[in-house]
Amino acid sequence: MTFDYPWLLPLASAPLIWAAWEWRNSARRVALVLKAAALAAILMALAQPRVTVYQSKVALAILVDTSASVSEQDLESASNTATTLEKGRGRNWTQVLPFARTPRNPGLEERTPQAWKLRYSEGHAAYGTNLEAAVREGLATLPAGLVPRVLLISDGNENLGSVTRAIWQAQQRGVPIDVIPLAGRPRPSLVLETVSMPAEVFSGERFPVDITLTSPNAAQATVEMTAEGKPLGVSRVDLTSGTNQFRAHASVTATGAIELAGRVSAPGLGEAHFESALTLRRPHVLLISKDPPSAEAHLMRTLEANQFDVERAPNGPPDKLDQYQLVIFNNWDTENVPLPRKAAIEEFVKQGGGLLLIAGDRSVYVEKKEEDALERALPATLAPPRTPEGTAVVLIIDKSSSMEGKKMELARLAAIGVVENLRPIDQVGVLIFDNSFQWSVPIRRAEDRASIKRLISGITPDGGTQIAPALTEAYRRILPSRAVYKHIVLLTDGISEEGDSMTLSREALANHVTISTVGLGQDVNRAFLEKVAQYSQGKAYFLNDPSGLEQIVLRDVMEHTGSTAVEKDVHAEIVNRAEILDGVGIEQAPPLHGYVRFRTRPTADLILRADPEDPLLVRWQYSLGRAAVFTSDAKNRWAASWVTWPGFDKLWANIFRDLLPHAQASEATAEFDRSSNELVVDYRLGRNVAEPGEPDGIPDIYAFGPNGFQSPLKVTKMAAGHYRARAPIGERQGLFRVRTLAESRAFPEVGFYRQEDEMLEYGSNGQLLHQMAGATGGRYNPALSSVFDAGGRAIPATLELWPGLLALALALNVAELILRKWRGLLDSLRFRRTVAEPAGTR
Repeated sequence: MTFDYPWLLPLASAPLIWAAWEWRNSARRVALVLKAAALAAILMALAQPRVTVYQSKVALAILVDTSASVSEQDLESASNTATTLEKGRGRNWTQVLPFARTPRNPGLEERTPQAWKLRYSEGHAAYGTNLEAAVREGLATLPAGLVPRVLLISDGNENLGSVTRAIWQAQQRGVPIDVIPLAGRPRPSLVLETVSMPAEVFSGERFPVDITLTSPNAAQATVEMTAEGKPLGVSRVDLTSGTNQFRAHASVTATGAIELAGRVSAPGLGEAHFESALTLRRPHVLLISKDPPSAEAHLMRTLEANQFDVERAPNGPPDKLDQYQLVIFNNWDTENVPLPRKAAIEEFVKQGGGLLLIAGDRSVYVEKKEEDALERALPATLAPPRTPEGTAVVLIIDKSSSMEGKKMELARLAAIGVVENLRPIDQVGVLIFDNSFQWSVPIRRAEDRASIKRLISGITPDGGTQIAPALTEAYRRILPSRAVYKHIVLLTDGISEEGDSMTLSREALANHVTISTVGLGQDVNRAFLEKVAQYSQGKAYFLNDPSGLEQIVLRDVMEHTGSTAVEKDVHAEIVNRAEILDGVGIEQAPPLHGYVRFRTRPTADLILRADPEDPLLVRWQYSLGRAAVFTSDAKNRWAASWVTWPGFDKLWANIFRDLLPHAQASEATAEFDRSSNELVVDYRLGRNVAEPGEPDGIPDIYAFGPNGFQSPLKVTKMAAGHYRARAPIGERQGLFRVRTLAESRAFPEVGFYRQEDEMLEYGSNGQLLHQMAGATGGRYNPALSSVFDAGGRAIPATLELWPGLLALALALNVAELILRKWRGLLDSLRFRRTVAEPAGTR
């Protein structure tokens, strides 16, 4: 026994001396002894006495290998072992530490109240086995005062750290290491020969993975793929005896360089693994459209949901298209695109870009002698009206004084627009009226467009409004025409006497003359204009804002004169069940309410049609690129029922991805140079990266790798358009990402995956595990019942006595108090009972 303050010990005898002195005169000697003993115990406690005892309780650190080199059966066996030891530890102490590349704390899902359910370490941490780090962490967790032991459950396939240092650390601490060996992954009968996949794909794109594998016999195999540890899906393939070649598909929505891993397994034949680096980037889309954002909302939502970066171009295509992978014309009059930019778009497609034309109501056919560059790139061309005899159109324009200003200006523009879109064989006339009528352009062929447009430009407003005479004059003059289609458009902003206009309208219908009416503003006779159009099977339009007049008139004329626009309900009919229809459910698609007539080119791929003669969706390969035409629209007009149809997003996503280029403007490849332990990246620039095929400058390029590795790359120009970059990576293994600090199309991000040794290990390293157990005094594969055996060892521990002495002093004081007060307590109880009894008898 030892004391921290031994000088207090003499004072501990003072209470005893005092008790002896008072003994002869005391009437309560027992109480005196108790008081003296309590005081002596307090003084002894103040001296802080302690004694040395020996502990045989065991502190056990259970190190469990959860690296990728162990099998699922090994993990289950290790989990059962940990469960058995924890349940049978009794008064001993245990700590379970999973480890792989580094030790880790068990996850909440791995520890249940009933049992351990250990799992593989996550991500890159699983691809390594560091026994040294595991032993060091296990030794650090052992508490003092208990017999220390370490239990290692592993296959012994060390590829990181040093077992020699681990053994030395355990020897220095005097801690034996018991070893329970795991079987490890069995060497599979399946032999993976080759795995081929694109080095770079677009985010969300469905890409192929081609696998060549040898099997000793026929079996059904399962192919599983993961990206950055996240599952991508499972597919099954039937293997035959010998060499098998098959294709799996995957799709990843991330961006940048990622690790793609796969596993092919078959019952009784084991598993074959592969890993690779894959670079993903978001495709950049140019959307050329004048439609308001609300009309494009469904299309934009589909593009953004499928990882496309979209740039709108309401003013038409720019001069350069290098940064885009897909160009979309949405409801755009392509005749307004300048010829140099049409040539640039054709060259863009030839170099591998994608081109999509979504027709819409702005598509207008123009007669021309030869195709332009944009038309050559498309798999379908606008169809001319189906009437070779031509059409006749008369425009009746109200020139009353109320039309002065913007109304008259837009009316002239509408008439000019109609003239520009008629063929030379078509006939056109312009009749103006106020209180009387006058032919501004008598009915004639639309050959001399310049003179006709000059006459229209000279129309000026004046006078009142008399519709009936002008309508009768127009009908009288158009009736003798030999044209197959005869159409009259009446444009007015006022109210007039109806005259015999209803009779004329019915007669016009009988003679195959259609009449449409356009009312501008609020001061029009709507009922009159509607009946005139209805009785002659034309259409009635009413505009409060005249800004849309030109488009309305042009569309009406095209529709009623055998134009390319067809406004009727049609159902998409499948001609070729191509892969872009997969998962769409096109058979359940609602009707479209219109489309534009196109002619399919002979070598194009017709996928959907609107009727037996008109295509709906057609595509083709044009040099290195792809182009497609959708002859309806993608908004709340002709496709009003489609935008709420579940297959809308899937169909358009498939079309967009089908058109993406597969030949990049710049190609980057990475490989490992074993002679110098360097990562080598080659950049080969395409023609369109910069003129004349060289970048403006070389950006800073860095390599990022496992465990925080980061290194700049030294870039050297090897030849015109060819650059090579190097970075030393030593013996590091895993996924390396090479990228510029600022985005560069000439130097795109690229990944390289260096196979870890962990995935090349099979079975167990029994020799190394025997060495660890023997060198530290541990046991190899001991019975679980003997793991907590201290082996005759005991650990000296200090037992503090002062808490017990204070407790003894308190107990003696309580006893002395009871001894002193018990008679008074009894008398008090008797008195209370005596007082209470008479009261109870009343």
